[in-house]
Amino acid sequence: MAAVSSLDEIGARAQELLREGPRTPAELVAALTASGLRLGADATDLLFEVLDDEHAPIGDRWVHLPSALHGSRWWIDAPADADDALVLDHGVDVLTWFPWEQTALLDADGAPIGDVRAERAAAGTRLVGPSGWLTAVAGRAALLEYRCDGVVLTAAADLGYADGTPPEPAAALATAMREAFDHEAEPIESPYTSDDEPLLVAEPGITFVRAFTDAGEVLRSQVLPPIDRLVDAVGLERHEHLLGPRGTDWGALATSQRFHALKSHHDLSDDQTSMLMMLLGASAAVRDGDPDALGEDDEERRTNAQGLGRMLGGPAVCRAFVHESIERGRTPDEVLRFAEVVLAHAGEGPSASGLLAVQAECLDLLDRTPEAITALERAVSLAPHPRAHVMLAGFAADRGDAAEAARLLRAGGVRPDDERLGAGLWAELQPFLARPKATAGRNDPCPCGSGRKYKACHLGREVVPLADRAAWLYRKASRFVAEHLGGEHGGLAMALVDAAGGGPELLSQVIDTELVYDVTLDEAGGLRRFLERRGSLLPDDERELASLWLLADRGLYRVDDQGRDHLVLTDLAAEQPVRIDHVRGMRLDVGSHVMARLVQVGPDLVSFFGYVPVPSRLLDEVADVLANGDADDVAEVIGRCFAPEYQDDWLDDTLDV
Repeated sequence: MAAVSSLDEIGARAQELLREGPRTPAELVAALTASGLRLGADATDLLFEVLDDEHAPIGDRWVHLPSALHGSRWWIDAPADADDALVLDHGVDVLTWFPWEQTALLDADGAPIGDVRAERAAAGTRLVGPSGWLTAVAGRAALLEYRCDGVVLTAAADLGYADGTPPEPAAALATAMREAFDHEAEPIESPYTSDDEPLLVAEPGITFVRAFTDAGEVLRSQVLPPIDRLVDAVGLERHEHLLGPRGTDWGALATSQRFHALKSHHDLSDDQTSMLMMLLGASAAVRDGDPDALGEDDEERRTNAQGLGRMLGGPAVCRAFVHESIERGRTPDEVLRFAEVVLAHAGEGPSASGLLAVQAECLDLLDRTPEAITALERAVSLAPHPRAHVMLAGFAADRGDAAEAARLLRAGGVRPDDERLGAGLWAELQPFLARPKATAGRNDPCPCGSGRKYKACHLGREVVPLADRAAWLYRKASRFVAEHLGGEHGGLAMALVDAAGGGPELLSQVIDTELVYDVTLDEAGGLRRFLERRGSLLPDDERELASLWLLADRGLYRVDDQGRDHLVLTDLAAEQPVRIDHVRGMRLDVGSHVMARLVQVGPDLVSFFGYVPVPSRLLDEVADVLANGDADDVAEVIGRCFAPEYQDDWLDDTLDV
């Protein structure tokens, strides 16, 4: 098979072709091939690799955006107090739709007379030029012409528009803009109306780009009026950063967008999302002190409170309500107060179970774990509530009582195959559900050293040795991270994946692995927070072991020797040899380097994190990052160790312990 031509060569030629005009992928591939370039089997996908951010696929064609916009003229009403900054309306800011920070300011003859910067701010995109560049047009109408090599600003009166009124959009322009909107408009289904027609909206930027792509000559042949005047001429209207057909119900659109965003974010059904929105609305009304938030009289308040409680009876809605409230900036105290107010009106009964589960989540977030457990026990006594049962089971698991945790999960109807609710906890418990084997004869002295006979001491109450529970302790801490530090953990996972050059697929593969959990536990302080929040529940020996793990830092090691089941390393920082036994999957070369965090488990050292091969070119950088200990930097340097330029297949080079 013939080799692919140089990517730089392919990219340069593709950019030349697109400067001539938009082309479909097939047309572009054909022209590149006709130029004698070899594109390989995935020619169409190759375009995404060789074309920079000035190029974009619009509709069914690739476009060089500066060329498409070259020669466009825009009507500007310059404010009298513009200083040296000109704010662009939502039409003109399409000129900054592709990344550029500075371009030339040109005079009428095209000669450069300064520079203009594009700045994006909350108020919108603005152009900032040299001192006095807006003086001649301040308080007047002007035309802004965009060219590939710069921009020209001219008073409208100097170009024949003496009355300062923008021209009416020509029929061809109106048609081009309406067709562009129709192509790019996104249908938003309303969950609350029986109307079969979805709401249609599009961003002004993509609408203009599509119009320039499909009908560039039309748009470049006339002055483009301010966006509101233009869209009105084509039967559209603008609301903030969106366009829609004239008469669009923007309130209904905003509600629909919130609905779909909540549904997607929390993976809910339509009915569950509707419940969540009602709960969030009621919570806001209670927080704002609305005396009629739950109704106008006691009977109505009781009925509505019980209805809200039933909505929280589903584990998905219950969890989503707490998490969404916190994400929106509500404090756990505020959410707790809402649950208390509703519970006071709902009274005792099955509908109170979900409200108590919400209380428990908030109490746990407030480090009031005993009160949280009490609320959960009260919740499950009123009615089965899977979320409450899972939380109680988690506390039982933290105490080391696998049998009680499993009983609670079964009582709540939580199945091992329920990926959203209980699968992870079931998997954590499974190795510890069988009763440990007897360690002595019935009439022998108990191995615990009490001096009593085994049958009168620990028979039937055997405990799994700490060394065998160490992995369970690590999983408990990881579960705490997933439940309480999910945002920080996800951010570290994304930092690692980005540095590795990966995407969503790699993120899904690594986010629930020790590779990321260990960084969250160590450098991000998750293990310390776990001990602060759960230490009182842990068995004494597990709490002491976890406290020792706090002292273990991630290190950089040289591989000195490897055997069938052991590894000998040298800690480069301490210049001390280290032996690790019971290592499987020996795939490292003597003389190579690895990153690891070694923690004590009985007489052995273990790296739950694994052993990450470190390319020689990164040794100094890794050493510096580990010495600094910043969590984001550590995640990034781990990712760089797996980047393609350093390692072809990092999964093959990671040891399992």
